[in-house]
Amino acid sequence: MRKILILAAAVLVGGVATATAVGGQSTQTKPAEGTKVFTIKVSGMTCSGCEAALKIAAKQIDGVEDAKASYAKGTAEITYDSAKTSPEAIAKAIAQKTGYKTEVAK
Repeated sequence: MRKILILAAAVLVGGVATATAVGGQSTQTKPAEGTKVFTIKVSGMTCSGCEAALKIAAKQIDGVEDAKASYAKGTAEITYDSAKTSPEAIAKAIAQKTGYKTEVAK
């Protein structure tokens, strides 16, 4: 029984070490030329549902590639294609779609 436990522990440790080594390799690609990130201040978000609504609204805007929102911080981080849109246009569109007050952070 003790040998089985030792063998199981060794397999588990080996599996974790292998997964960590493989997972540690970078698979991220370089952002496309023209891709930029900016932060907007958002007033009116009160819960995680508000965060989700903002993310959905932002991703519907042409040129927005990703959006991350935090109701606790009252901010959203937007990744966008600068050839297609601007931070001001995105902030305005998010405000229109969600009803939240938005302002590009400086």
